[in-house]
Amino acid sequence: MLLDLYIYPHPILSKVAEPVTEFNKELKTLVEDMAETMYEGLGVGLAAPQVGISKRLFIVDTSTQEEPSTLKVYINPKIILKDDPVVWNEGCLSLPGLYRDVNTFAHVIIEAQDADGNTFREEARELRAVALLHEYSHLDGSVFIDRLAPIKRSLVKKHWAKNVYKSTEKTYKDTKLHCVFE
Repeated sequence: MLLDLYIYPHPILSKVAEPVTEFNKELKTLVEDMAETMYEGLGVGLAAPQVGISKRLFIVDTSTQEEPSTLKVYINPKIILKDDPVVWNEGCLSLPGLYRDVNTFAHVIIEAQDADGNTFREEARELRAVALLHEYSHLDGSVFIDRLAPIKRSLVKKHWAKNVYKSTEKTYKDTKLHCVFE
């Protein structure tokens, strides 16, 4: 089932998410619905706050259409290591049509739980590392434009509010997604 997609600056996107404490059928259904929503929006990741659920959970799939799926769920994640600083052009399903170069890291080690509550550790590089850090930041109430320099961030927010935010429904017009604003 497609979930509503929450659009910046909706307040849930700036809230620190709560830990997941119950690993049950409802959680697995949420993960499946998040995956369907992410794929419909042509994203490579999606965090629970982006669908209106303030829980420490996100999914990532960085595979191309020609490759096998790399879809994985990360519940109650912790960043163990981030290094190899890089500037990456990022976008976000909650800021559709907006892309900016931001400082991030191209090497990450993350520890998390899967949908059954089992703990695992993953080392990632390049796109997958960037995607993991991007989604992780949503759990701490941050979006990628928060990593811009203050003046650039201010200009981007003004541009977003004036030009892009109002046309978001058009951005997703070819999808079945429903957007939730403030």
